[in-house]
Amino acid sequence: MLRVYQEHPEFDAYTLFDTRTGRLTTIDEKAFLHYLPSRYRHLNRPASQPIMRIDTDHATVFTGPTYETHTRFPRRIYFQITRKCNLCCPYCFIKASRDAPHVPTSAIMDVATYFGQNGLMEVRLTGGEPTIHPDFFAIVQKFQEQGVYVSIATNGVLDQQTLEKLAELDNIWLICSVDGNKEVHNKYRPNTFDRIMNNLRYLKDKNPSLRIRLTTVLTRENRKQMYDLGKICQSVGAESITVIPLRPQVRDDAAKELMVTAGEFKQVIEDLVEAKQKLGIRFTTTIETEYADKIYKDPVFRKRSSCAAGREGTNLDYDPRTNHFIVYGCSYSPATDLYADERIRKPFLGGSFPIDHVEDFLPIWLDDSAWTLFRDLSLKADDCLQCYYYHSHYCVGSCPIQNLDYSKINVNEDMLIQLKHQILKTTEWYCYKKVLNGIHART
Repeated sequence: MLRVYQEHPEFDAYTLFDTRTGRLTTIDEKAFLHYLPSRYRHLNRPASQPIMRIDTDHATVFTGPTYETHTRFPRRIYFQITRKCNLCCPYCFIKASRDAPHVPTSAIMDVATYFGQNGLMEVRLTGGEPTIHPDFFAIVQKFQEQGVYVSIATNGVLDQQTLEKLAELDNIWLICSVDGNKEVHNKYRPNTFDRIMNNLRYLKDKNPSLRIRLTTVLTRENRKQMYDLGKICQSVGAESITVIPLRPQVRDDAAKELMVTAGEFKQVIEDLVEAKQKLGIRFTTTIETEYADKIYKDPVFRKRSSCAAGREGTNLDYDPRTNHFIVYGCSYSPATDLYADERIRKPFLGGSFPIDHVEDFLPIWLDDSAWTLFRDLSLKADDCLQCYYYHSHYCVGSCPIQNLDYSKINVNEDMLIQLKHQILKTTEWYCYKKVLNGIHART
């Protein structure tokens, strides 16, 4: 199934999405018009509705108003369908637990229908551990029926019944956490390494077309293991590795001591480039700069002038206390913590809506005032605004989440003003420019 989109040039004016492969490609206006029936080709006329969906024999076309600050509808949502998990990792930013609730299945099905009808490209089912939702496979099927590509973020600790059902699925992307070699991984996720390796090999053997990506939380303990990770990637038939530096939003504060410095992170990227040359692996990470031509691109997000959070993608989470879905740009923000001080959470929340009124999502997404920290591109540190990498789109600038010091926030004063001030004064935690200037310490 093909889907064709018209957006602001910031996100590519015309794109073609293949819901079978999960690939988004840029096309020109002529190709776009090829898919658009002639009666709809007056593209400059005022749109009568926020999203215009046009079904043809060859593709589904989405057009309408375009926005420089965000796509018309999210391209990807990270959907926490459960906060229940079979592990208890020390650096979990979702703070999942063994007794957390699942999202009601009927509400998930409504999300699948509504989001699919309005142009969602990809849903990343996550949690917790999403595969332990009792209706997990029905959920996957529902999203696929609505023309949405399904990716699954899993810890890989799966029982045999789940493995057998996963092996039967077509056109999914399995994203599995592997945090270093056997010794280091088992330190973080005790006695799971061999089981995960066996599970991934089983799935690849049963379904050779299955897409697998490994995700590694980068720490000071695994930062010299990039070649080892490349070999692991090869051994399970994974297509790529994503290396994400440990963030300060963790379950156990002691885990913050494992965060790498900017200099250490830069060396990791150089090690990954070398591993790519020797092993042929592909990798993605959070900063590109001079390595942009060697780093594998996200197949959905463009990320030209800023992070995709709140601009191209969002999180959809569930608050069982209110029976509402909550919408926020970034998983690492205080919005993720349902029990954090509401005054701290509020600036990071796009909004919320009752789970039986899923149509209330679109006004939240279209309201720029609800997404200031993510969409206001003037909120960049001076170092970023003067940097060649930022203006050349090799770096999206300072992170409005990672670089905040909440201990310096006075919750009794205007939160947004305080957060803006911090963002304007702080460049990216892992900024390579600092490394080049001889500053290797964490900022």
